[in-house]
Amino acid sequence: MNRFKRYYSALHRYKRSKGYGIHSPFAFNFVLRVLREQCPYYAYDDIHYRRHRAKKLAAKIFRKPHIISYSNAKMLFRITCFFSPETILQIGTSYGISTSAMLDVSSNSHLIIYPGNNSHEDIYRNITEPYRARISAFRTIEKALCGYRETNTGKPHFILINDLTNDDAESLFPTLQEALDNNGVVIMRNLSKRKNVLTLWDKLCREMTFGMSFSNGRIGIIVSRSHLPLQHFSLWF
Repeated sequence: MNRFKRYYSALHRYKRSKGYGIHSPFAFNFVLRVLREQCPYYAYDDIHYRRHRAKKLAAKIFRKPHIISYSNAKMLFRITCFFSPETILQIGTSYGISTSAMLDVSSNSHLIIYPGNNSHEDIYRNITEPYRARISAFRTIEKALCGYRETNTGKPHFILINDLTNDDAESLFPTLQEALDNNGVVIMRNLSKRKNVLTLWDKLCREMTFGMSFSNGRIGIIVSRSHLPLQHFSLWF
């Protein structure tokens, strides 16, 4: 059903992705200059190299390892670059590509991570070794949230969710509500592959009273800014 809806709305999403029908200056700029930006950035070569290395390491274990695409890793970097958060909260990981891409933005940034059920810990450590001093990993989501609150006091939230369990979602939801109320940014990946992530995404969008969401059915980004009208954009990116 979800695939049918995507095909049915394909033309509308394509036009929006080109900027047609987007009246908000912020949304127009965010879609064309961040989500769909084609110009190269300084970190792209490093992201490509790390992804290639992770793929080679993972290929020793899996015939076809599932690794974040190069285009999506670059987009994560651009989104992080656009908002330039000092502290990042990441929920769920696999090979460390998304972690390192976000930390490429600033040498002063710090990342709090709850890895979840990560069975690729050795590869993750290998890929993120140069960033180790700026990563704080916690074995439970409760401890990760506690560490994040202590580090990010008084600053807008910047949260990436790659994967989570139903229990994780329940523990995380109050922090996500704070993000909606206080100019936060929430990025959610694997919407088409993780039902509980999609369920949480839909719930968050319903909770919004201002700000904008952008989704291509696989990745969703919520930008909660009090000066922005409530709008939801379905796009190609």
